Amino acid sequence: MKKLAALIFGLFLLVALIDGVLDIGLGLAYGLRGRMVEAARNADPYAGLRADYEARKQDLPIRYVPGIGGVFQPGTVPGFTIGAGGERLHSHVTAPDKAARHVLLLGASQAFGSLNQDDASLAAALERAMPGTVVRNFASVGQRLPGNTMVLEQRIAAGDRIDQVLIVNGTLDLIMYCLPQAYPAPRPRPVLAEIAARLTGRASEGPAAATEDACTTPEGRAAVLNRLMADMDEVLSAARRHNLPAILAIVPMPYVADAGDGTFADLAQFQRYRRVIDPVITALRPRIADMDGIVDLTRDFGTARPGMFIDLHGHFTDAGNQALAPLLAGALNRQLPPAPRPD
Repeated sequence: MKKLAALIFGLFLLVALIDGVLDIGLGLAYGLRGRMVEAARNADPYAGLRADYEARKQDLPIRYVPGIGGVFQPGTVPGFTIGAGGERLHSHVTAPDKAARHVLLLGASQAFGSLNQDDASLAAALERAMPGTVVRNFASVGQRLPGNTMVLEQRIAAGDRIDQVLIVNGTLDLIMYCLPQAYPAPRPRPVLAEIAARLTGRASEGPAAATEDACTTPEGRAAVLNRLMADMDEVLSAARRHNLPAILAIVPMPYVADAGDGTFADLAQFQRYRRVIDPVITALRPRIADMDGIVDLTRDFGTARPGMFIDLHGHFTDAGNQALAPLLAGALNRQLPPAPRPD
């Protein structure tokens, strides 16, 4: 009996020792991973800017509107000024009552200018590229194409002067269709494998395999593109019903081939986005090539122009907005009828 008790006690001590060693290993893995993440953050020139801007936006009042999503309420924080109806304000180059043209800008956080101050936003850059034009920015963070359609209908119903509609969106919809946020139920796995995953950073990529299937097969890509095309047609048709010239621009993204230099701290996430989204954009291009009202700018930055993007969500730097604005201005100008010739 004493030998059995000694054996059980010995096994208990051995298990406790192993458990302690593994706990230490996990702790070291977490610590080392944290240092690796911190080093990557320090190598990211925009990390501080993103954190600062996101913190500022947290102080803006926001209201959820069914079908549209979160809409900022009138308010001001450093760098962000929101007017009635969620309009992002900026200093106009031309006074609205003297402008020859009023453009309504719709879209998601790219068009809103999530990481740009008011006068460095895309709307402000567009006004500088189109003298005599006022651009009213009703884009909103996280807003997809169906939400843009509802905002367009709202602004028409409000009696706004609208001479042209510019929608800068579509890639957000693709990301949401192809790489939605998903958090699967935790699954047990060996502690040593968990340590290795923490060190390599693969632990946070669990949802990837489950959510990428929608866009990694020809059938899945076709289904997603059909849905996207329907959303595009809906917003353009809404403008046409009111005889409003409209352009929907598909703009470059940092993980699309030739759209940027790809110098981002999270290399694994960059590669994941590039692997999934690149083929979808490639399949989209021929489908929109001859569609009236759709402008494909996905290849117009090129690898020779680094520094156009702040992060993997495709938010533009101030320089990115300056580079994009003339391309959009050219599309808007080409859509207008030619000016009458002087007698």
